[in-house]
Amino acid sequence: MSTIKKMLLVAVVCMALLGLAACTKNETKNDTPATNTPTTAAAADPTATPTPDVPDRDLKGLEVVISNWWEKADYNVPQNEADESFWNWQNSQMKKYNYKLTLKGEGKKRDGTEVPELASGYGWNDEAQNNLLAITEDKPLGSIVTFDYRFIGALMDSEEMLFCDISKLSEFNFQDKKWNQGVIKLMTVGDGIYGWNVGNEPRTGIFFNKDKMNQILGEGAGEKPYDLQAKGEWNWDNFKALAQSLTTKNADGTTATYGFASQQSVFFEMAWVSNGHGITTKDASGRFTSNLTSSDIQGDMEWAYSFYDDGIMRRQNEEEAAAGQWNYFEFMFQRQEAIMLAYDEYKASEFVEVKDGVRAYDFDYGFVCFPKGPKVDNYVCVARENILAIPACTDNKKNLADIAFVYNIYTDKTPDQVDDPNSWKLQYEKLFRDKRAVDETLDYMINKTTPVVEASYIVPGLWDNSNGVIQVSMLYSIDSPDKRPAQTLEEVSSRVQECINDFNAKRVK
Repeated sequence: MSTIKKMLLVAVVCMALLGLAACTKNETKNDTPATNTPTTAAAADPTATPTPDVPDRDLKGLEVVISNWWEKADYNVPQNEADESFWNWQNSQMKKYNYKLTLKGEGKKRDGTEVPELASGYGWNDEAQNNLLAITEDKPLGSIVTFDYRFIGALMDSEEMLFCDISKLSEFNFQDKKWNQGVIKLMTVGDGIYGWNVGNEPRTGIFFNKDKMNQILGEGAGEKPYDLQAKGEWNWDNFKALAQSLTTKNADGTTATYGFASQQSVFFEMAWVSNGHGITTKDASGRFTSNLTSSDIQGDMEWAYSFYDDGIMRRQNEEEAAAGQWNYFEFMFQRQEAIMLAYDEYKASEFVEVKDGVRAYDFDYGFVCFPKGPKVDNYVCVARENILAIPACTDNKKNLADIAFVYNIYTDKTPDQVDDPNSWKLQYEKLFRDKRAVDETLDYMINKTTPVVEASYIVPGLWDNSNGVIQVSMLYSIDSPDKRPAQTLEEVSSRVQECINDFNAKRVK
């Protein structure tokens, strides 16, 4: 063997040994988190410098941007002790693991001052289009983006999947109770998971005017929905009977108060959800099937439609339509012309607002679950959650595990956070002066049921807020006085089936 070859061989062996030592060192460091315990040499020499607290992960200055459409520029300025504790922890983790976390929204401070350099460039109504363009151009609006559930389908319609598969990431333990399992299930396509959310917002229930109920039906009537709910008797029949009793007439025969008001799209969707049904069914293989023309769905729709037939609920009138007042039902509730209202729980933030010493909704109100249908045993809640996802762009793919690592820290409890099972009540007690709304209704919605997610949300073409077949062609017109729900369902059924067939072929296969 030549001298040159011998020298090369020695060099190769040395490099291999050095590599093995390095690998062994790394494995040990990852298995056992570093501490401030001195090394053996340091222990023998009291003047030696202790080993520094070296993290087991160095993100090398990575900036992780969580993009949404509502964040304020001063999001990290503490407003109370809990905020201060939270951001102290986040800042300590950024320093420890060498990364930067940025929340990016509409670019406005709480005082309304514009901060364009922080703007992500999109709002709620055009988020889907702007996310699509940004991802296509390989310039995502954030490391993690947020979008409304109604826009999921529009973002699932491209040839290439726009979002990263997060199902194999060890940084995300989807068995942890913090994850919203309904969203995980919704965003599971084939063997992959492409979106998530944490927590569980209560969502749709029935607000009711306690003062007006006491006035119309007698003192104490304002507690009736709570009492029925507590006994398990807050069902379709009792809800409708109560709404009927709250529908009153003027001396001239015109309606003085309607028992109930709602956006038709919300009411009709809640009709099938609260009776244990879904517009679509997803089987074990992940393939979707339409239930649109089934007798179950048609029956649920007819029950909701009967509120118009019986004069308990009214449609938008010509004046409201001409003014573009799509939310006329909110004004009916505010003017106390409608006694009950179907809405998500967050609407209470407007009910408690006081401007110039005057409440816009100047009456006491309660809040119960949506009534249960005849085919279910318990109250059913719906999950209309925002979806978070990691755009499948070059930098995100390269840093996928690190992005997940940062988000996991961001959503975990801080070390000094007390594990109080009732801590969730604090944010709601400010919105609901009625203790039963929080202790009974919201407690049930958050802790005692798993919210239902309509499987069809993810199918392209069905729920887009601008032109979705179900959202626009069906639900926005299902209250038509010229045709029954069965006719509306039949008119759109072939288009719904076409969307489902396309999705099955493209994504499920």
